[in-house]
Amino acid sequence: MNKFILISFILTTFIATTLSGQTSEKDLGLNAISIDALKAQTGFLASDWTEGRETGSRGEYLSADYIASMLQLYGVQPGGDYIVKKDRSTGKTERTRTYFQNFNLLSTSPGAEQKLSAIINEDGVKKTIKFEQNTDFIVRTAYPGCDVEAPVVFVGYGYIDEKSGYNDYKDIDVKGKVIIRLSGIPGSSNSENIYAISRASSQKNTYAAERGVAAILEVDLSNTDGSGWVPQPDFLNTSPSESGPVRQRIRYSIPDNKTGQIIPQAKISLKAANIILRGSGIDLLKYADNKYASLNIKKGFASKVSINTSVTSSFTKVRNVIGIVEGKNKDEVIVIGAHYDHLGIYDGYLYNGADDNASGTVGVMTIARAIAATGKQPEKTIVFALWTGEEKGLLGSRYFADNPTVPLESIRINLNFDMISRYISETETNKVTMMYSPACHELKEMTIKNIKEYNIDLEPVFLNTDNPPGGTDHRSFIDKGIPYLRFKPGHREEYHTPYDEISTLDWDIMEKIVRLSFLNVWDMAGSEW
Repeated sequence: MNKFILISFILTTFIATTLSGQTSEKDLGLNAISIDALKAQTGFLASDWTEGRETGSRGEYLSADYIASMLQLYGVQPGGDYIVKKDRSTGKTERTRTYFQNFNLLSTSPGAEQKLSAIINEDGVKKTIKFEQNTDFIVRTAYPGCDVEAPVVFVGYGYIDEKSGYNDYKDIDVKGKVIIRLSGIPGSSNSENIYAISRASSQKNTYAAERGVAAILEVDLSNTDGSGWVPQPDFLNTSPSESGPVRQRIRYSIPDNKTGQIIPQAKISLKAANIILRGSGIDLLKYADNKYASLNIKKGFASKVSINTSVTSSFTKVRNVIGIVEGKNKDEVIVIGAHYDHLGIYDGYLYNGADDNASGTVGVMTIARAIAATGKQPEKTIVFALWTGEEKGLLGSRYFADNPTVPLESIRINLNFDMISRYISETETNKVTMMYSPACHELKEMTIKNIKEYNIDLEPVFLNTDNPPGGTDHRSFIDKGIPYLRFKPGHREEYHTPYDEISTLDWDIMEKIVRLSFLNVWDMAGSEW
């Protein structure tokens, strides 16, 4: 097999070199990109054989082996972990590199029994009201589990917006208290920007932790019939900005030695919240309808909450797939990445993830093939990275950013490919949003030039921002101060459902994005940019 791969690469390089006098390097690379190749590779990654590619699963391991073999076929060198092997005949050790960056994830889920009760003083009588798990409340527990008993404080949405001056914590002491807050953010029920809502909502836990909150109880006002709370989908198995089907309540994290604050969290029904707040003078529905005006808790309100959480935990072995094409300049690196994991199998349904994100994965692999087809060593070094654990919280790209296989300071830009194979709509078949860092303003001119010169039928909407919408892997690089570039076409109704299948893909938009991306990468890798 190794001989076959070597011969294939030599032939590819020989043919490219022979033709280079007649054809430009860009043309040679573009000739290696075809819809048939995109269909073939995406078809395998999104097939039932890969079982939905859930992080750490058999199907994801199979997919990683396939990706690594294709990178090897294209002449991309291993860019992952080093291993040491000993030659039995000579006794000498040899240090070689692999295509895999291996690491462990800590997986945690709520234990079988959780407890929540309110301790209320009414007319001099102390009452302990016990709530029912999965009826009145559902735990989204911290690790490890813990027991908390503390006074209750209502903090509205528990949200802060420095620009507008909105602050739910103003003049409220929450240190060591259990807070009750409303889900979402002020005005979120009328907002169409789900990404902005999601980003803001994810910040609320940070605000609570910074103020020393002991536990968090969150109320969803969409459940107002008083008959108890129906557990909502748990989104911990998806990206921060993404929502999807009901999944197992398992949280994945990168283990570390930090001893952060342990904050138990639970979602509670409106009925349970009203019981806890009885005597406080707070009507949650009126509060929401009153345009978020502050309401004072009546003096004499003396409710406490007791919350007891347990946790089941284990380690899951996972891996990123990393390849590298060394440029003449090893001190300038372009990282081209996509997540190859998806949602796996749940409740008998297989989530094949054709658009999300077999399409982006194949996009990265195809650009690697096109780079090899040029027959020329690029000026800059190019890393091809396929991430695990994006659906669990950008974990693969976060691990790489914290443990890079190339010097972090050498990385000039991250190109992220996530869902590149759907039209915005059936009538908008050539539009795409190009999001990029303001520090890379020349990317717009580069893109326009390549579209015109190579007659690529795309109409980019340019979004030049340090805070792009969405919560996918380029955020791991943004957090490190590294510029990014992402092409994003449609976000369609099959997203995060079992219907994200090969049959729904729009191959022409995928091909156009891959072709344009190769042209841009080649320009970035071969110029003073």
